[in-house]
Amino acid sequence: MAKIDTDEWEARAWEGVLVEVPPEWDIAAISGERKRGYMRIDDQDNMPRVEVKWQESKGFVNVDEVIEKYLKDLQKKRPPDADPVEVDHDCTVVSKRQMRKRDLNCFAWHEEISGYGAAWYCEDCERAMVIQVMVKPEEDGQDLAAEVIGNMEDHPVDGWVTWSTYGLKFQTPERFDLSQQKLMAGLIELTFEDSGEQIVAARWGMANIALGGGSLEGWAEREIKQFHKGVRLEFEQTQFRGHPAVHVTGTFVNPLRYFQSFVMHVLRRPYAEVVNGWAWHSEEENRIYYVGTLLDEKNTDIAEEIARRVDCPEGEVGEEDEHEGKPIR
Repeated sequence: MAKIDTDEWEARAWEGVLVEVPPEWDIAAISGERKRGYMRIDDQDNMPRVEVKWQESKGFVNVDEVIEKYLKDLQKKRPPDADPVEVDHDCTVVSKRQMRKRDLNCFAWHEEISGYGAAWYCEDCERAMVIQVMVKPEEDGQDLAAEVIGNMEDHPVDGWVTWSTYGLKFQTPERFDLSQQKLMAGLIELTFEDSGEQIVAARWGMANIALGGGSLEGWAEREIKQFHKGVRLEFEQTQFRGHPAVHVTGTFVNPLRYFQSFVMHVLRRPYAEVVNGWAWHSEEENRIYYVGTLLDEKNTDIAEEIARRVDCPEGEVGEEDEHEGKPIR
């Protein structure tokens, strides 16, 4: 049987769910949000390889019923005249000890392709999880599924949520919820919000074409303003993580905002009032990254923390950027 090389597997992560897969597999479909959602990962031939569903549930969860509902939904997608798939509920794809889950059940089915899956209830994030790995006949299917499922993470770690797809991998504080997304070949853009505060993380491919022979600062002045409307922005050329970079800062133009800020701080509530962010050019990858925030002034240090959690090669560290970025899984 063919065995997929796992030495170069990469993370794919969404809403606190992280799986390690071959680098040519990536997210093809996503829906829902942190309480209830779905993620599908396809291979380079557009064959579905991994499906994950999650549902917030408080109290007792019948894992057998979770699996039955998932399998019924799969059956509905088959042709009306197709025979029901025979499911093996006695298999062991992964163990309870390996997954550190008390309520864990496995299942498998076999046709032209095979599916190996597991379901459980995570007491930490209070979500019922179902994951299925689809494999080809020539592959060592059960071992492959055990690798994917066994290394899965089903909730944020140390208060940080990992996001990873199409060359953009970073982390956000757990309190922020995803509010907008743009997933295109040349641009990946995710926006997060919490109580008016905002985080934007973006990745542009083909940086040489985007820059068009111009400066990164000129590009930033044209592109970054779309993320922070109504804000007077300033752009300072610098280095970040050893890369050519632009430090973006700004405050609101409308004077009413200053009065609102005063009132909110008297009430001891946060008020989103200061823009702080970095755009940098990773020449090795031919990409431009941007992490920008609109935060209460006391929280602006979060911007640099998030930017340093973006997974990209470190450049040559200059005098303006002497400390190392923090690696993420």
